[in-house]
Parts: sequence; structure tokens; C-alpha cells
Amino acid sequence: MINLKKATPLLQFSALAVCVLFFFLTTADSVFTVHDDIVTYMQVQQGDLWNTILSDAKHGRVCHIILLPLLYIPYFFDSIPVIRVFSALSVIFNMTGLYQLIKKNVDKNSAFLCTLLFISFACISNQHNLFVSYTLAHQIPIGLILFSLVHFTDYYREEKTSSLIISAILFTSAAMLYESMAAYIILFILIAMYKSDGNIFSNLSKILYNTHFHILFLLLYLVIYLAWRHMYPSDYDGAKLYFGNIPQSIITMVIYTLGMTPGLPLGAMILKKYITFSEFIENINIGLIIIPLITAVIFYRYFSKINTPKNSRILSLFCITAMIIPNIIICFTEKYVAWSQNNSYSYVTSFYSYFFMIPLFLLLLRCVFKGKVKKPTLILLSSLVFVISLASTVGNAAWNTYFKKNLDRYNAFSAIVKNDYFDSIPDGSIIYIPDYNGIHNDMEITKSFAKTYTTRDIYFENKEENLDFSKNIICMRYDPISHAVIIGSIDKSFMCSNFYVLGKYNASLPETVDMKNIF
Repeated sequence: MINLKKATPLLQFSALAVCVLFFFLTTADSVFTVHDDIVTYMQVQQGDLWNTILSDAKHGRVCHIILLPLLYIPYFFDSIPVIRVFSALSVIFNMTGLYQLIKKNVDKNSAFLCTLLFISFACISNQHNLFVSYTLAHQIPIGLILFSLVHFTDYYREEKTSSLIISAILFTSAAMLYESMAAYIILFILIAMYKSDGNIFSNLSKILYNTHFHILFLLLYLVIYLAWRHMYPSDYDGAKLYFGNIPQSIITMVIYTLGMTPGLPLGAMILKKYITFSEFIENINIGLIIIPLITAVIFYRYFSKINTPKNSRILSLFCITAMIIPNIIICFTEKYVAWSQNNSYSYVTSFYSYFFMIPLFLLLLRCVFKGKVKKPTLILLSSLVFVISLASTVGNAAWNTYFKKNLDRYNAFSAIVKNDYFDSIPDGSIIYIPDYNGIHNDMEITKSFAKTYTTRDIYFENKEENLDFSKNIICMRYDPISHAVIIGSIDKSFMCSNFYVLGKYNASLPETVDMKNIF
């Protein structure tokens, strides 16, 4: 006979593992989703880490001294699967922190269900989404905060000073990686105030004692940070405080706090038409139903078993506060205020907010539906969970299709510039790529990427009217079906007789190719 009680932890772990694995398989091609990731990849290929750190630091980017080496690590291997593995490990680290925090402060069933919903509702997008961008470096600060909260709340149970010190070290480490995490000092102080039995003012010394390591360590870092910024002022508008549009700053805070609401990226995908409707329909298959179905069944099984905490109101307040906190600093910068005005609906900090959005969702449901929930209500709630998870999963598959098209172009472009062909062309040549806007729509980035692999002085252009035929013009065309690249010198009539084909292309080509009409 199988002992179900003993088998439960294994079954829970297996369900979580399946959902995590499915999520990262569904999003396997989602890399280089933001401009900065491509830049980081190029810097790694150029092997110029130290000079980049010095340059950034001298422009006021203090946290980059620690952040950049972490950003570089996944790209050293020059492998897409390795990058995704680093991303998965980072997310699992964060999820472990979330699980431990809820397990120790609520119960095991709540921790399991919350962690399962977290990964089942997870959404990717092109909005600096940390499930698919800034691998390792920006991904782990929230995990450090979660583990810091674990040790901080442990202190109130065990009264070990070591727990406070470890908590303070983890919190300060998160702030050193990303400045916005420094604002989490607010949450630690609020928890200390809540834990101070009786009048807050009469217990002020106790509150200060319980947070003094956090405050002290953070102040020491801020002294170093501000002193460095005084010597080397920042020229980055995303790191300069701006109070010129307070109403829009508040709007920005709300937008980014809710930016990873499950289903929102799918809505953006459809409204902004990142892929065609037919491509969208192609992503809907029986496999995408597996995770929503598993999640809905488990939710049905466990929802009634999770406790309704006596302090549910204060926990809800803490969750809401923790969602807002990472957005406080960036919403008072000119750059991100402008971004939100230009229809940016999510950012790096939205990922941090998402970790507390899921516990809040579960907590509010449990507060509304207390005790043993009737079957019809459970079926209704489980159906809601299924729909949310399905929308997230289908959206992830659609976004992955969008990112894969870009990745295929990157791979094709990378293969051609690494080829010996580029070393044989004259300096000053113009590479005409009519059906490509360049890497992340930036021709300068495209040129920099090519310079990583060739010593030739070349230029890139994608507009016919800007071509100067007094120079050597090389046309490069890409076929998205075969992923082949045809490249060769052209004249004013766009005819090319000495072309080069890279990649699989089965069609027979004539000796002279019209590069305007090829493919």
C-alpha cells in the first residue's frame, strides 16, 4: 500500500517540476529579448569585461561593478540552452525563497499552491521581462529579498541575532545589485512595527534594534554609493531622480506594479499584432492544456486545505506594499516616466512585484471563501485558475514564436559575419540588408556586432535611397523559411553574379541573381 501522506511531498515536487520544465521548454527560444542582452553578449564575445565595468562605473553606474560579471556569466558559453538553464536556475532560486517564506509564516499547503500558481501563471513578453532577459544578474535580487525576509521572520521565532545579520546581508546584497531593492527597507520596518507588541512609540527602541543591522548595512553602502556618484556623476537618465510630473510618476508606479498581471502580455501580443492571427492559432495545441489542467486539478484538491491566517489583513497589506516598493525609485526618474507615457506596460521591477501578487491573489481568495469550500464554488474557482493559466501558457507560446523569428535572424546574421566571406571584402563596403531593421532595430548595434568578428570597416544600411553606388555595395538577403542567407556585390540594377549562399537552400539559383526579387 502506498502511504499517501508520505507520498504527498514527492507528488507536490513532481507537479512543480513538470510545470517549471514545461514553462522553460515553451519559452526555450526566448533570448535576446531586450537591447541590453545583445550588447552584453557582444561585450562577452569581445572579451572586454574589465574596461566595460570601469567605463560604466565612471559614468555613475556603481552597481555594475557587481552586476556586470553576473550578467556576463551565462554568455561565456555562447549557447542558447545554457543561457536558458541559467535563467531557469535563477527563477527556481527565487521560487524557493517564496516557498520558504510562505511555508514558515503560513503553512506548507499555502506555500506549495502559491509556488505552483506562480509558475503556472508566469508570462513572458518583450517588456524587459526577467523570465527571458537580464539572465542571472537582475533575476536574483528578489530571491535575496525573499530569503532575507525568511531569516528576518525566523528571528521573531528563534530570537537569534545571527538571523538578523544574515537577513541584513542578503537585503544589502540585493540593493547592491539593483538600487530599487533598497526601498525594501520600508517592508522590514513595517514588519518590525507589526511585531512590536503594544504601542509603536513606546517600542521604538525595540523596532530600531530589530532593524538596526539592515539600516546600518544599507547606510554604509549608500555612503559609498553616493560618494562614488559625487566623484563620477551619472549620465544615465534612468538613475536620476525626477519630480517634474508627479501624477505621471504615480501612474507609472501603478502600471509597473501591475505590469505582470497574468494575461496582460497576451493582450498586448494581440492588440499590438506582434504575430499574425494565423500564427497565434498555430500555437494553440493540446500540449498547452497540460499545465493549466494540472494546476486547476491541484487547486481543486488543495484550496480548502490551506489556512486562512488570523492576520490576513496585515499580510494582504504587506503583499500590496511589497508589490509597490520596487517601483518607488524608478517611477521618479525621467526615463521611466517617459516610457510609461509611450505605452510601456511592464519593466524589470514588475517581475519583483509579481512575486507578491500571487500570494495576495491566493490570500484574498481564501479570505472571501473561508473554511471548507463547497464543490460548485471549488469548480468555479478551479475553472478560473485554468483559464488564467491557459491564457498565460498560450501567450508564452505566442511570444516564443515572435522571439524565435528574431533569434533565427540573429543566428543567420551571426553565422554570415563569422564566415571568411567578410574578411575578403574591401574596407568601406556598405552592407545593404533591405528586409532587416538590424539587431534590435539599431544599425549601430548591428555594425558593432559585426566588428566583433571581422576587422573590416563596413557599414550597414536598410534603405535603398541611402545607398551610394560609388562604393562597394553588398546586398544580404535572408529567407525565413530555409534560414539561408544570400550575399554578394550588386550594381545599380541590383543584379549579382558572384553571390555566396550560407545555409540550406534547396532551390536552384541562376548564375545571375536579382537581389531585389530573390526569395
